[in-house]
Amino acid sequence: MRLVDAACVQFLVLLVTLAVPALAREHDSACIDAVSYLPLDPEMVGRDSHGVPALGTYERISPDGRFVLRSFSGARMGEVSLIELPADAAGHLVAYRTPLSNEAFPVQGTWRYVVDVDGRHFRLTDVVRQQERAKPLFQGGMRGFYAAAAELTGVKSEDASLVWIRSMSWPQGDRAGQGTGPLQVRTLGVRDQGDRVDVVEDSGPQFICGTRGSTDGGVYTLPMISVDGLEFSAIPINPRVGQPSMRVYGLANDTLAASHPCDLRMDLHAAPGKAVFGFAGSRPAMLTYTDNASVYFVDRHPALRDQVFRIEDAQTQVLASAFPGLTRDGRIVFGASWKECRTHGVCVDRAGYVVADPYQNPDYRQQLQRLGLAPDKACITRRDVLQERQRFAAQHGLKP
Repeated sequence: MRLVDAACVQFLVLLVTLAVPALAREHDSACIDAVSYLPLDPEMVGRDSHGVPALGTYERISPDGRFVLRSFSGARMGEVSLIELPADAAGHLVAYRTPLSNEAFPVQGTWRYVVDVDGRHFRLTDVVRQQERAKPLFQGGMRGFYAAAAELTGVKSEDASLVWIRSMSWPQGDRAGQGTGPLQVRTLGVRDQGDRVDVVEDSGPQFICGTRGSTDGGVYTLPMISVDGLEFSAIPINPRVGQPSMRVYGLANDTLAASHPCDLRMDLHAAPGKAVFGFAGSRPAMLTYTDNASVYFVDRHPALRDQVFRIEDAQTQVLASAFPGLTRDGRIVFGASWKECRTHGVCVDRAGYVVADPYQNPDYRQQLQRLGLAPDKACITRRDVLQERQRFAAQHGLKP
């Protein structure tokens, strides 16, 4: 090779070396799609009565948007399955069987554990790696078909090594009353030593919101605890003031509080499905919920608290199948069915998961601009998604 040719090759190699990282950075800083679709393969999960891939009827989304814990998964996947979602629409979905019973739930905030309705706690990592062979680590907390739990954060404890878990449930005496009832919480302090977890503190079941009887009555429905365990949403069934509506309440931030006064923090003035909490940023955590098979979200900034925004795609008719979830970076993820229409006019029925960026919602942006408010972020970037997946994988000892 002539010297001049070798010099040209070296120069071209240098240009490529400099360009590739720059292109990668540009790709990572790009916004994710405002709405994207991750269809399920019916050969993997089976079909429902309409012939489309079977969805769950009770689904929970992990903090990084990677896993969906879904109940009533259909005959192919058993009572509860774990669906792994790819980082973007080009990837493949993976399904895992679990040893869990219908209405099993994660310990929100970290997903350190997933919990059966009988109170048995399984490590998420064990369920991913061992599937149906995973064994429970301990049993405790509130039990029942409508329980939920979160790992407490920002609370004071004399023992910094303990993991604090607060769970919430409706206690009912018969199936006729399922879905409504007085609320109870229970807070556990557990010492996690890897292959062994010991419950060392237990508040026992506590009825809550007793001081609200004169306004809310004593019976609630559709409660959901926040990801930090310090708030919950619920609808009072027979309020003595106003009409039944979804409301947000605060809980005591003491690990073993003797009582929970349930201070009212927000009233949606509507009675939709479960209102699910996101992660707090510069503002209180967003809420998201379903109503008539559509998904909505609420920014709890004081100037926006009466505003409700709908996740929609003008090109696609989407019907949500279960209540949504909010990831740590702000994505809204939910199971749904939709019609995928190709350019030649043929439409195909699909089912799977929809991922939406609320910060790119046109109505939301217009309202922020009208009020002179700045959003928490302009959009959710690919880098945001990858960082959350890496954080979650490192926390659980999983491959990214």
